[in-house]
Amino acid sequence: MAELADAERLRGLPIFLVHGRLDWMFPVQVARHTHEALSAAGANVTYREIADLSHCYPREINAEMLAWLRGG
Repeated sequence: MAELADAERLRGLPIFLVHGRLDWMFPVQVARHTHEALSAAGANVTYREIADLSHCYPREINAEMLAWLRGG
């Protein structure tokens, strides 16, 4: 998708990407490739890969995400 996106819109765009290494629906390589592609396109990507996480949302990351949203 990053290859299809408007390059101007991606440049500097802040993105917080979280992915579980044990994800059974979307292999971790998909997230790693997405991180690389978005970064190469100029997006400002914060990538968090969680070793013991599968395909779910980790509420333990809420504080980090909220700090990121607040710019800190």
